[in-house]
Amino acid sequence: MAYDGHDSLIFEAILLLFKLITVPLFILIITLSGKRWGTEVAGTMGAFPVVAGPIVFFLTMDQGINFGSNAAVFAIYAVVSLMVFLVSYSWICIYLHFIPCLILSMLAWLISAYALTLLPINLTWALLLSTLSLFLAPRLFPKIQITHKVAQNLNDLPFRMLVGATLTYLITSLAGDLGQVWSGILSVFPVITLVLAVFTHRSLGFTHVIYIFRGITKGLYSFVAYFFIYSLCLSNFGLWLTIPLAILGAILVQLFLQKLIYKTPQDSKP
Repeated sequence: MAYDGHDSLIFEAILLLFKLITVPLFILIITLSGKRWGTEVAGTMGAFPVVAGPIVFFLTMDQGINFGSNAAVFAIYAVVSLMVFLVSYSWICIYLHFIPCLILSMLAWLISAYALTLLPINLTWALLLSTLSLFLAPRLFPKIQITHKVAQNLNDLPFRMLVGATLTYLITSLAGDLGQVWSGILSVFPVITLVLAVFTHRSLGFTHVIYIFRGITKGLYSFVAYFFIYSLCLSNFGLWLTIPLAILGAILVQLFLQKLIYKTPQDSKP
């Protein structure tokens, strides 16, 4: 769907509003939820497609149904590189400062993301690989326990929100110009994950980072469900019916996992 004139200005204004408000607001909600219910709960919330969902939506509006569907496939593929980031950071942060952790884990993300670009646009393969990575990642995280409460300092919250807005603006600005493959992968660039990891590492230590990553891994099943339904239904049902179906599917998957599979987080009261 192409835009010109007045419609183009409206589209750009809405996209800018999303870039500057939505992610910082969600970072605020996640941070406060983490303070109230624990870092693993915060991580689970951070896995919902708050960044990737609107990015792929706007790309679909701007580039068309086929582009949006293929971008959604690579958003699912990109869960694999996100798992590489999480596992890499979780081990490195035990030994190193957050700056080398960030550099090395982002390098691991970039290498794995490039490898994903070589894969075919295949929804089934994307589902299988992403689900396998979500199954394996919790078994690869360091085995740690939070043994004491730590009061979370919220003095850096405005800076967290600013960093989140800046990263989102940069990623969304690049995505539409890089084609459907990199657009889908960049939509899953770990914006909220990166912000949560670095600031939690600085303020609470590496154990809480790993608990956040465990929560994110749990939440990403609903992320995969959202984009699977999005890509599967988009060409048949259209954009405006597909989005509520994808949201409903993601919620149902998360409720199923929380009620029937996952136990109550051990760090629910730090």
